[in-house]
Amino acid sequence: MSVFEAFDFTTIGDSDALQASSLPEPEAPVSSVTREDLKLLCEVGVLALAIERGEEALPIFELIDAEQSYNAAGSIGIAMIEVAAGRERDAFARLRRAIATKKLCVREAKAVLAIFLMGFGRQAEAKALRREIMRGPDCGARRLILSYGTA
Repeated sequence: MSVFEAFDFTTIGDSDALQASSLPEPEAPVSSVTREDLKLLCEVGVLALAIERGEEALPIFELIDAEQSYNAAGSIGIAMIEVAAGRERDAFARLRRAIATKKLCVREAKAVLAIFLMGFGRQAEAKALRREIMRGPDCGARRLILSYGTA
């Protein structure tokens, strides 16, 4: 399983997912970018990451992050680009902020952070995140942790 298969980007702009999380729905976006546009852009960004052209997708993830400040998807994409560019500390900080402040795709942000921490030899820091994800429901984040052998 690739990192990208773990994410349910169908939550982009999904007010039902926000209501299920018992959080107030964010204000309507101020731009003319529709939910469908954001979903398509996210898919393009994920494909760019998959073919190692993440830097070209940076504006996409920045737009997603700006348009949906409650969704960690944009932060996850930006963090992946940062790691690929050798800026792992920036990526760790970005993912930690997303975990603390976002409402959607938070488990996925935790899974990516745990995998990044493991990859950089910081197993002790990843341990709590791994445990939390493994105790939770079966989802993309849990399958991602299992696929990387970090459980």
